[in-house]
Amino acid sequence: MLVGCGARGESHAQGLLANPDRFELVALCDRDAERVGGLARKLGISRCYSDAEAMLTAERPALLCFATPPAVRLEIIRLGVRHGVAAIAFEKPLALSLSEARQIVELCGDTVKAVVCHQLKHAGHWRHVKQIVESGGIGKVRCLHATARPSMLRVGTHLVDAMLWLGAESRALAVLGQAHGREAYREDHPCPDHLAGVVELASGARGFLEIGSLAPRNLDDREFWGDVAGTLWGDEGYARVVLGGGWEAMTRQSHGRVESGPPDASPGEPEHLRLLADWLDDSKRVHPSNLRTTYDGFEILMGLALSSLERRRVELPIAGAPEAILERLRDALPGGARAVATAPS
Repeated sequence: MLVGCGARGESHAQGLLANPDRFELVALCDRDAERVGGLARKLGISRCYSDAEAMLTAERPALLCFATPPAVRLEIIRLGVRHGVAAIAFEKPLALSLSEARQIVELCGDTVKAVVCHQLKHAGHWRHVKQIVESGGIGKVRCLHATARPSMLRVGTHLVDAMLWLGAESRALAVLGQAHGREAYREDHPCPDHLAGVVELASGARGFLEIGSLAPRNLDDREFWGDVAGTLWGDEGYARVVLGGGWEAMTRQSHGRVESGPPDASPGEPEHLRLLADWLDDSKRVHPSNLRTTYDGFEILMGLALSSLERRRVELPIAGAPEAILERLRDALPGGARAVATAPS
């Protein structure tokens, strides 16, 4: 079952339909009757709802998938848990606050297998760089530099997830951050225009993040949403990937030559959801975008925001229950420049 029939909702629906041996998409839900009806006709789905609870009551699905604005994450998670779903797949960001993210993790617990759609890492050029790193092609990873021009709550969660995944999934120990600008707070993903900082990883490597309006421009403005990049330096070479630009690397095997390849534009949702089916079939095959891993990445971003707000190094996991981190940061920031793009529908 799918709640939310906009562009991202359709991407999730197509991901489910791409796995007909694992899933059956039986119903759609959206408060906009025209939108849900249009997608239902396009996909050949006969049952439509305007209310998520009514759909869950009538259909009793094993999987609840939703792609809605982030302000209703917790509400829909609560509905799914109350109606006994086995799994929940939903859009990033995990939440809009640290306390909300913690509530979602607690609600799902060990009972509901929940995953967040960090699908970038399923594209071929990201997987290729991952293979180079895992094979030892650049030696021991010493430094990671990750950048994205869209904001921390739009694409920054993808960026942190990819950084941890590429960097041998090492846990973050502490962060030191700085933020700039509050124009992006006017959007439905309210956060600073720009967030940057240092991430200390348990592996000994350092991660450097630049997310938002001041991030490096790897691509022109027409490719704004694809301007998401990660570079890993090891003691024997480097590897780099850009969402909209492909990959390049210099490894011990390339003998000083830079090798490169094009981006893979195929959607990542089919693989993302196939891996969820594998996890449902076998609890040992934990999904790479499982809720606890996603929470770790989200906490890095919130730690950077808290560091900027309180002007100090923040150890992870974040101690205590700091409230309204992003709201307090907004109030502490002077005005800033708006990113040059409008959000996709």
